[in-house]
Amino acid sequence: MSISKGSILIVDHDASARGMLLSLLSRECYYCVATSSAEDALDNCATRDFDVVILDAITPGATVAELLPKLVNRCHETQFIVAVSSMDGEAIEQSIRLGASDYVIKPYNNSDVVERVEAAISRKRMAADKK
Repeated sequence: MSISKGSILIVDHDASARGMLLSLLSRECYYCVATSSAEDALDNCATRDFDVVILDAITPGATVAELLPKLVNRCHETQFIVAVSSMDGEAIEQSIRLGASDYVIKPYNNSDVVERVEAAISRKRMAADKK
C-alpha cells in the first residue's frame, strides 16, 4: 500500500484531459478526484479538504471569475492551479488576482503538471508550518 503525497481535485470539462490528469497524478501517488462541472467542484470542496485544485478555465456551469472565488472561500488552505488553453496573459493574471497560486498551459505537459503540483503542495505545507 502506497502513501498519498497529497489530495487533488481535478476540474476539467474535457473527459480525455481529465482522465489523463487523473492517471498521471494517481501514478505519482496523489489521491485524486476528478469532475467536469462547477457544481460538482463546489460539492467536492464542501465535503473534503484538497491540497490542490486544478481548475480548467472552461468549466461548465460557471466562468473562472465566478467559480474561483467561491472555491477559494470554501477551501481556504487549498492551492489552486488554473489550466488555460494558451499563454493568455489576461486569463492568467485574472486567475492569480482571484486566488490561484499558479497556472498550467493546455494541452497538458506531464512533467510541467507534476512540477506545478509539487510546488503547490510545498507552498501549502510551508504555509501550514508558519501557523
